Amino acid sequence: MQFAGRALMKVKRTGRRTALWCLAGICISLCFCTAEAGKEKTTAPLEVPWVRFGPGGGGVQENATVNPGNPLNVFVSCNMSGAYVTYDGGRKWNMFNLGGTIRDFEFDRSSDSTVYASNDNGLYRSEDLGQNWSLIYPSPEDIVSIELVGDHAERTIVTGDGMPDGPVDLVRVDPDNSDHLVLGITPPWKISLSRSPYYLGDSVRVLVSGNKGADWRQCGRVEGKRVLYISMGQDSDGSNVLTVITEKAGARIWEDTARMEILRMPPGSLLAADGRPGDADRVGVLYVLTEMEEDGGRVRGGMYKSTDCGGNWVQVNDGLLDGWSRSGQLPEFKTFAICAGNPEIAYLSCDAFHVKVDGGIQRQFGMLKTVSGGKQWQWVYRANDNEILSGNFNGSWINRDYGPEWGETPRSLAVSATDGNVCFVTDDGRTYYTVDGGTWWQQCYSSIDPESGSFSSTGLDVTTNYGVHFDPFDKNHFLVSYTDIGMFQTHDYGKTWLHSVAGIPLKWSNTCYWAEFDPDVKDRIWSVWASCHDLPRFKMLRSGALRAGKFAGGVAVSNDGGQQWKIINNGIPDGTVLTHLVLDPSSSAESRTLYACGFSRGVFKSTDGGRQWSPANTGIENNLNAWRMLLLPGGKLFLLVARDLRDGKVVDGAIYCSENGAESWKSMPMPEGANAPNDLIADPQAPGRMYLSCWPRTVEGREVNGGLFLTEDGGESWRQIFREEAHVYAAALDPSSPSTIYLNTFDMAAFGSIDRGENWHKLEGYDFKWGHRPVPDPHNPGMLFLTTFGGGLQYGAGWQSRP
Repeated sequence: MQFAGRALMKVKRTGRRTALWCLAGICISLCFCTAEAGKEKTTAPLEVPWVRFGPGGGGVQENATVNPGNPLNVFVSCNMSGAYVTYDGGRKWNMFNLGGTIRDFEFDRSSDSTVYASNDNGLYRSEDLGQNWSLIYPSPEDIVSIELVGDHAERTIVTGDGMPDGPVDLVRVDPDNSDHLVLGITPPWKISLSRSPYYLGDSVRVLVSGNKGADWRQCGRVEGKRVLYISMGQDSDGSNVLTVITEKAGARIWEDTARMEILRMPPGSLLAADGRPGDADRVGVLYVLTEMEEDGGRVRGGMYKSTDCGGNWVQVNDGLLDGWSRSGQLPEFKTFAICAGNPEIAYLSCDAFHVKVDGGIQRQFGMLKTVSGGKQWQWVYRANDNEILSGNFNGSWINRDYGPEWGETPRSLAVSATDGNVCFVTDDGRTYYTVDGGTWWQQCYSSIDPESGSFSSTGLDVTTNYGVHFDPFDKNHFLVSYTDIGMFQTHDYGKTWLHSVAGIPLKWSNTCYWAEFDPDVKDRIWSVWASCHDLPRFKMLRSGALRAGKFAGGVAVSNDGGQQWKIINNGIPDGTVLTHLVLDPSSSAESRTLYACGFSRGVFKSTDGGRQWSPANTGIENNLNAWRMLLLPGGKLFLLVARDLRDGKVVDGAIYCSENGAESWKSMPMPEGANAPNDLIADPQAPGRMYLSCWPRTVEGREVNGGLFLTEDGGESWRQIFREEAHVYAAALDPSSPSTIYLNTFDMAAFGSIDRGENWHKLEGYDFKWGHRPVPDPHNPGMLFLTTFGGGLQYGAGWQSRP
């Protein structure tokens, strides 16, 4: 999940983020919103999969895991609910969805095809290397319901026995007995409107199973909120003993008796741990990474190594401190991974290595490697914000357009168990690997056409997008507006992509929320931009920074089809975040009338093609979070105002209409109880017939007053036509058949209706947790684009076209 802190950090540091088609061949069908006891099931891939469009990459990737029996088989997850698997070393990736953010993958070494995945909701097992998954903890027979509650539709499995009571952080499979499993479960956590997610406890639970997950029992608790490491071994008398390390403590736990022995850990906060179990009751090699600090001229922290199960630790920092005395700042490290087959080999992620350059201090980052068990560390990838100092990295469009700073520090490292020269790495925008021990690093999220300089995804799409914007003069040309990476365009209907951010100021090119082609003037496009992403989610409103004008944004125009943009912001105050744009097609092509939504600033209007803007807020009261507008034939204008969050309290959203070109606004009735309008569309055959997409609100743990509403009298009254607990982002009418309507949700599903919303059917094959906007393909009837929050742009057949 992209929390506001990360957005602020990115904006502060850079203010920006400016496809081989890949079949989404892994389609897991999980229950929507609620489930009957024992009905949590999965299905095989459909014959008609969806494809993903885009340049590839673009968002946080983590938890890289290499199959110990096959280094070409790698799993990766993202922080926006998707997960990915490759069977050919990264040339092609398939996406799958387990209903929550995956925290760990683990292979069963006694099987060629069994892999486990743990996430916020439980533990899943696949016996065909990720094509199909089954929930094994909690037991499907114990499920009472599946609830999707909160601003991000956080998924919770409710069971009769109250298990689990926290996210499954880590899973381990006994390499000598595949029936023997261990789970590390973090304290439960909670999200409130007024604060970021927080934990409801201070210790992790350790669960064990002796029958492959059919039954579980708790054998211990260890202080901490995050499980860094678990190993499985045996005492001298044959008793099963676990070594468990959290960010705060380490312990040995005897499974049968629950006896626990606290380990003496190295000083400092624990950041990462890894090791290879040895024989009997000893861990063969155990490493931990702790935060560094200066203590009387000496350095405490860094990398430590133990060969006696944590009884004694040796600091192994040789090569990690070079130059710190000259810079005066200790380096900062994030994580590491060892080669299980040869634990003398390890790769280490460096977040900040401070070097004195030209009289100043330069932050460098990257990776170091040891082949001597930590006796000596050497750089294998080294960069600063602007260049790759080691010169050994192929980074595709992210490096070309943003430089190394975009991906930043490696988030996860995965070394092949059988070949220490093979290492996969993930970061804030990329997945890449080496097969020669770090001499050369190759990205695997995107391919490039050397002739055109365009890009295409390998299937590893981790992007949020808002709209698909079609060129009225060229059916092969359309734009996609994105969070983090601004805008991309295609001239071959999605096969390859070009970045479209030239001319956009760096400080507010992070997000393009919308674009409009001029229907009468070839290659003329208007667009709106912002340094604040992910609106209108509450997480972006907690700090109050948006209302205080600490973000930036504006309007731009292109006269060459999006190759170059020109800023047209006169009259729009600095610090205004723009989220939507409407063009009046009845206005003169020489002086277009345009309307723009300023989140927290209200509506702006231009009658000269955007050269000058004026506020148009008369009649809008209290809440100025202008989010989206709808212009009907004849000139009637509707405005949706998103909810606000002030001092931890919700300020309701609203609907307004204007019949005088936004000179004044009149409040319109909301559906009873609803307070979060998200999107509004009108039936072209009956403009008084409109569909309102609403986010639900949480009342006593239940989601109410959301879903999809219908009016047939121009917004004077509403009736619900799709369930109130649904987090419906947007709906769309099929232009070839206005009785066909689609909607997309944050609830792991999109839906279609062929009778104007009286009956609904799930769109088979589409499988992503957080869905944004459905966009019917204007050139291919029955086909549909689905924008997503973190799963790229997806394309497939609408419901009525399914076999």
